[in-house]
Amino acid sequence: MSSGHLRPIWRFFISAAMIVFVHLAVGIILGLSSGVFGWEPQPIMLWGSSLILLALLAIFKLLTAAFENKPLASIGLAFHCRWKTELGIGLFLGAASILAVAALDAALGLTRFSANPISGRHLLAGAAYSCVLFSIAAAGEEITFRGYPFQRLIESVGPAWAVAILSVAFGLMHLGNPSHTWLSTLNTALIGIPLALAYLRTRALWLPLGIHFAWNFVLGFGLGLPVSGIQFSNTLLRADVHGIVPMTGGNYGPEGSWLTTGVVVLITLYVLFSKGIYITPEMRALAFEAPSQKRENHGQNFPGSAGVSPAINSQ
Repeated sequence: MSSGHLRPIWRFFISAAMIVFVHLAVGIILGLSSGVFGWEPQPIMLWGSSLILLALLAIFKLLTAAFENKPLASIGLAFHCRWKTELGIGLFLGAASILAVAALDAALGLTRFSANPISGRHLLAGAAYSCVLFSIAAAGEEITFRGYPFQRLIESVGPAWAVAILSVAFGLMHLGNPSHTWLSTLNTALIGIPLALAYLRTRALWLPLGIHFAWNFVLGFGLGLPVSGIQFSNTLLRADVHGIVPMTGGNYGPEGSWLTTGVVVLITLYVLFSKGIYITPEMRALAFEAPSQKRENHGQNFPGSAGVSPAINSQ
């Protein structure tokens, strides 16, 4: 205990244990339900992601209230003055990045893209399903790997080690995905770095959420390529991949290719040095204001309020 509060490292371990419990519990529930109702894989994915997201939001709400004396918004979910801008930048970066990988694939003759010959009804259904699934999945993964646990780890071991540890964990989590390779695991870990930097530079999750969602949506629905080893059928385009696996990712998708490695490096540099990415006074106050200050300013401490102190201006 420090100053009457549980040390951040223990809060990290508590949140990590709860995350593992939630995933195990949801896995058991869905496994039993699948056996009873005979659900197909895609509905299971959607229900599983939804249950995990709801459970994690409830857990992090309890933890922030109990240990930080702050609202759930303090983990980076506040609708501050630039949240739409940050989300928009993220959507553009995510879409542009994976489109750059696909363009390189096509230019090198590794992949051919053509229109998917499905009905308009199936196309709309695929778009809606992909939009909902990837939104929920991105939100769940971002609050897990760039949300409460990551933020407590920053307080414990510093930003550099926190980014390294949770980026590696992000990569290892995808070892359970089909057709994974050592390169796909490396790339997934590397992708965790710009996502973490996006949080660190804004202290909000909107930028990494936008990148994460747009990457998966454009990759899976738009291009018709596997998303971390998972193939979708009702997609806008159909991809014919015939290059070598280290250059295309094979059945895992482009995330298992060297082309993605290069693009991720470029994303990382952009997020790290772009002057258009910065923390707002609202998020600085919400992220760094001490619990005692929160109590004193009760009622005027939410982002966008007039009570935000300009004195809190250091990370």
